[in-house]
Amino acid sequence: MGHLLISVAGAGLFCLIQLPAFAVNRPDPCSMDTAGKDAVCRAASDGIPAADTISSAIISGLRPLKQAGIRRTEIDSIALNENISLSMAGLLAHNSAVFIRQYGRATLSTVSIRGTAASHTQVLWNGMKINSPMLGMTDFSLVPAYFMDHAEILHGTSSLQETGGGIGGAVIMESRLPDTPGLDIRYIQGIGSYLTADEFLKVAYRGPKFSTSTKLLLSTSKNDFRFVNMDKKEIAYDENMNITDSWHPVEKNENGQFRDFHLMQDLGYDFGKGHSLSLSAWYMDSWRQIPPISVDYGSPDRLLNEQKEQALRAVAAWTKSRHSGRTRISAGYSWSKLGYDYARERGDGSYAWMTKSRSTSHTLYIKGRHEQYFGTKWLLCADAAWYGHSIESADEASLRPEGSGYSADAVEVSAAVSVKWQPVRRLGISFTLREEFFDKDFSPVIPALNMDFLVSEAWNLYLKGSASLNYRHPALNDLYFVPGGNPELKSESGFCYEAGYSLDRTFGHAVRLTAEGSWFDSFVDDWILWLPEGAKKNFWTPVNMMKVHAYGVEQKLGADWNFAKRWNFRFDGNFTWSPSIDMSRSGNEQDSSFGKQLPYVPEFSGSFTAGLTFADWSFLWKWCWYSRRYTMSSNEDSVSGSVPPYLMNDISLGRKFGFRRMDLSVGLSVNNLFDRQYVTVLSRPMPGINYEIYIGITPKFKVK
Repeated sequence: MGHLLISVAGAGLFCLIQLPAFAVNRPDPCSMDTAGKDAVCRAASDGIPAADTISSAIISGLRPLKQAGIRRTEIDSIALNENISLSMAGLLAHNSAVFIRQYGRATLSTVSIRGTAASHTQVLWNGMKINSPMLGMTDFSLVPAYFMDHAEILHGTSSLQETGGGIGGAVIMESRLPDTPGLDIRYIQGIGSYLTADEFLKVAYRGPKFSTSTKLLLSTSKNDFRFVNMDKKEIAYDENMNITDSWHPVEKNENGQFRDFHLMQDLGYDFGKGHSLSLSAWYMDSWRQIPPISVDYGSPDRLLNEQKEQALRAVAAWTKSRHSGRTRISAGYSWSKLGYDYARERGDGSYAWMTKSRSTSHTLYIKGRHEQYFGTKWLLCADAAWYGHSIESADEASLRPEGSGYSADAVEVSAAVSVKWQPVRRLGISFTLREEFFDKDFSPVIPALNMDFLVSEAWNLYLKGSASLNYRHPALNDLYFVPGGNPELKSESGFCYEAGYSLDRTFGHAVRLTAEGSWFDSFVDDWILWLPEGAKKNFWTPVNMMKVHAYGVEQKLGADWNFAKRWNFRFDGNFTWSPSIDMSRSGNEQDSSFGKQLPYVPEFSGSFTAGLTFADWSFLWKWCWYSRRYTMSSNEDSVSGSVPPYLMNDISLGRKFGFRRMDLSVGLSVNNLFDRQYVTVLSRPMPGINYEIYIGITPKFKVK
């Protein structure tokens, strides 16, 4: 048995390998993406002998060739498992450089990357796109972070490695099978402010061949927090009707209850010799009341304003892993039923219905992907995905002569070929061609070029650059919504380039420092904007109205410091400067939108998480800040024309206890620590300081 330091050029890694008596110079299967390494790396991690595996390996340092020039933010697994009440919206707000637009607690939350719109962010779960085919966006408040085992953000051009349409970028999420053998059961109960209750149960098992994971989450809340209504003012008069005092009233968040239920099932079977089969299914049932806005003077007791949504997503995949490549074929189905009711009580027990919307969508999905190494310097990736959408949408309360809804079928196809080349050890080049098709509309061929160069091995310092075109097809509501849909819409088109760096340096055994930054510049033509139309401007319709110039800087900094025995400090910070400027020239001299920041896009934002652990104790501090957001394209700095900047502080404290038969964990989370009054969307109040206590129980089972 000996030791040998070798360079695996095809995977872009240096490996210190403990060899029996021979060395194999070939691409390391563990350097492939996550799905591809399951068959070999999972067996090795469990101590299960697998054909063609080396007895042990310590892998460090350089990036895989597959990630040449890619700008990605990987979400730490500790953050994903922070607490059961955290949605992906709250997680991304504190752990990334994206903007989260929230319409209130437990209401619609969308993600914008690099100054673009929510519809410019593509969202994939286990390889399948889960953006609503009607709206083109994803509600991240309905995605529990605790259900995801892996999440990352692909910024700008990098999103073309996975899918098209992500002019801003893409959010990639995965649920995975357990890594450790044996039975794992975990139960967590959370109780918090506003009669909030969260319950989580996980039952997972992994054997030599078969693996399963079942997750269940139920969240309920009265959600009746108090807030100071800055949009209203109470005035006191004396007997001569002179004003003697004034104040902003304290009100309750009425009509704000919610109940969310999630069930996720993952199954997997390893056939050996690199063959594996997996199945993932995710069911969601949500009921949410929608509180009145803070300028509403009506009585909430006589208001019916609520949303119900049921959804089922399922993906089955077969994977074949080889020494020199991987093939994955997957198929999926997505179903969603959405209902929105808005009515006011007449006084006699009956309701005057203003909206009674019902929408149902069905999506079938098929995707194939192959990755093939040629020697040690070339990697070829090819993929093709097909989506078939069927939509039924109607407003049963509508009295419009134009009709009350629409029915539509659409096919979406995306295909790409990517070549990765490593001509010398320090240089990686990736060139991608992608083609998109949606509802009888082909996009031009979409090219993307990504490059990186290793400047310093000691600091693992890379210089990166990329450039690409991109296109986003209109959503089905943009085309067919009644009234207002515009079937003549053109696809949005964008050109983006960026340059940046990344570094990763370890100092001794105690300190690790990471940093990544980039300058990005993008131009988007035919930006779709909904405007009031009709003879009396009585409905809205989408038009290709805007040209947008979005540019700026993203900076990320991380540190991990084991400064004393059993003590650890870690820090992750993000800062973004992202002007997103309307460059449309309407020809109207009175148009005050030209050269102004887009509505609800902050020019500056920042966030960080700082964690301190000692033995079984842990403390986490989360902070985020957004600059002023304008509500009008003219950028008027008035009470109704902008949303004030705000910063938010959350903390959590946890303690683990180990017993013979089980592990016990206790946690306390405090949100909005300094009780700030704030909104992220005009007239949609957010809660002040609030708390939640968690108790977790994990039984111990012997592994045979």
